[in-house]
Amino acid sequence: MVRIRDARPAGPPPQPATEPTRVERRISSRGSLTIAGQRIHVGMIHAGTTVTVEAADHTFRVYDGDELLTEVARTTGKTLVRFKVGKPEPPRQPTEQHPSDAHTR
Repeated sequence: MVRIRDARPAGPPPQPATEPTRVERRISSRGSLTIAGQRIHVGMIHAGTTVTVEAADHTFRVYDGDELLTEVARTTGKTLVRFKVGKPEPPRQPTEQHPSDAHTR
């Protein structure tokens, strides 16, 4: 058996987190969010808000501040990749139509 020079024995394995993982997501304009490949519908009234999602072993809990909005069963085993929400898109500006461009039938 060949020994590796300056090798040290491995330490103890990392302990699993005792608390659920918390991440931030922004509610879409249609009232839903996606986390770990799973779409969760919260309601259009919350569109555009940034919420905190608590990812436990078997559930996702969605919070707006301290208020629990919904709790759903976790149907995916994918790991969480993004932990902070991205910047929102700037609002689209309505284009102004010139009266001569309007087509009437």
